[in-house]
Amino acid sequence: MGSTTDRKVRKEEMSDTLARAMRLAEVLLEKKIGDVWVVDVAGLCGYADCLILGDAENERHMQAALEGLDQAISLPGTGFSPERGGRWTLLDLDDVVIDLFLPGTREIYRLEDLYSDATIYVFDPSGKSRRVLPEERLALYSGKKLDMRETGSLSP
Repeated sequence: MGSTTDRKVRKEEMSDTLARAMRLAEVLLEKKIGDVWVVDVAGLCGYADCLILGDAENERHMQAALEGLDQAISLPGTGFSPERGGRWTLLDLDDVVIDLFLPGTREIYRLEDLYSDATIYVFDPSGKSRRVLPEERLALYSGKKLDMRETGSLSP
C-alpha cells in the first residue's frame, strides 16, 4: 500500500476514471440493477482503480444490464467479453472492473472488504450517490440506511 500522500496524488490523477465508473454505474441503475456501489480502489489495488458492484434479480436481468453496458461503451462492430460464472459475472474494463451478482452471492464474497481503506459511493434507486468513508462503512452492513443527504449522517 502507498502512503497517504501517494493516495492523495493518485486520487487526483484518477478523477477521470472515477467519473467514468460513476457513468457506468448510472447505466446499471437505468437497467434497475440493485445496490450499486462504486468502490474507489485507486492506489490500493493492482488490477483496477474502481470496482462497481451490483445485484441482478436473475440471469435475464443480468444479461439486460450487460447489453446496456455494451451499448454504452462499445464502438460499433466491437464488444466485450464478460467472465461468466454460475452466480457472478465480471467485466474487466482495464481501470474499472464491474461485478454483477445473482441473489445471495454478493454477501458471500464481500469484495469491498478486501479494500478497507477505500471510499465507497452508494447509489439509491433514483441514481443519487452518497460517498461513504471507510469509517462509515459498517453502517452498510448493520441494517441502518444511509441518509442520502450531504450531511453524512445515517438514519436508523
